[in-house]
Amino acid sequence: MQIIATNLNYTYSEKSKALAVKAIKDINLNINEGDFFGIVGHTGSGKSTFIQHLNGLIKLEKDHGSLVVGEFNLADKKCDYLSLRAKVGMVFQHPEYQLFAETVFDDIAFGVKNFYKNAKSEEIESLVRTAMEYVGLDFNKYKDKSPFALSGGQKRRVAIAGVIAVKPEVLVLDEPVAGLDPQGKKEFLALLHELKKNVVKTIVIVSHDMNIIAENCNRVAVFNDGKIYVQGTVKEVFALGEELQEIGLDLPITARIALALKHKGITVENDFTVSGFASAVSSALFGKGGAK
Repeated sequence: MQIIATNLNYTYSEKSKALAVKAIKDINLNINEGDFFGIVGHTGSGKSTFIQHLNGLIKLEKDHGSLVVGEFNLADKKCDYLSLRAKVGMVFQHPEYQLFAETVFDDIAFGVKNFYKNAKSEEIESLVRTAMEYVGLDFNKYKDKSPFALSGGQKRRVAIAGVIAVKPEVLVLDEPVAGLDPQGKKEFLALLHELKKNVVKTIVIVSHDMNIIAENCNRVAVFNDGKIYVQGTVKEVFALGEELQEIGLDLPITARIALALKHKGITVENDFTVSGFASAVSSALFGKGGAK
C-alpha cells in the first residue's frame, strides 16, 4: 500500500477563531510500500496529527487536501474506515497503557472480533496464537494471564500483538521505544524488523531519537511548524546537519561527528548508520585499505 498525501491540511477547533490551531499545512508526502519510514520533528510540529490521518482517526475534512492509502481514498465520503483500519495498524506511545481486558487472549482477540465479525472461534484463536508467536510470547504460557501482571516489555508486546493479529499491511508507531532501556530498545527494534519481514509490508515510526531513525529507516521526513521541512533518504536528510540544527533538531551521533570532522576539513560521505559511518571514517583517514 502506497500512502500519498497531497496538500493535506488540518486545523484543530477550526470553527473557533480564538482557539483555532493549524496543525499541518499543505503536507505533500509519499510513503512507498516496503518503506521503513521515519517521521521526526519537535513536539507540536504536526507529526502525530499527520499519522492519525493515515487510518482515519482524524478524518479528512472537505477541501483540506487529498490522502490516498492504498485503495482507500480518504477524501471520499464513502471511504470504508473499518477496512482501512484493518490495513493500517496504529500503535501509540506507551501502548501498554491501552490494555484493558482480563486476559492476554481477550486483549489481543478484541481487534480480530471487531474487524472480522464472522470469524469462528478457531479462526480467532489461530490469529491470536500467530500474533503472539510473532512478538515472542508463548501462547499457552501467557494467553490466560492478566496483561496487567506482565512486565512493561511484555505488555508492549501484547499491545503490538493486538494490532498485528488483524494482519495489517502498514504498521504506524508513535515513539515506539519511549521509556525502554538500551537493551529493551535493541530488542524492540529487532522485533519491528522481524514484523516487517514476516507480517507487515511497511512500517512508519515517529521518534525523537535520531539514532534510531538513522539506523533503521530508509527514508525520513522532517516536520517543522506543521510543514515538511525536508524529506528524502536518511543519507540525504542527515547530510543537511547544519540546517537541521538551525531549526533546533537533534542529529544522530554519526551526523554530529561527521559535522565536526567537516569543520576540520575532513569530509566523510556516509549513510549515517554506525557501521557505514565507521567504514567511511576509516576510508577517509587511512584510505581504502583501512586503519594501519
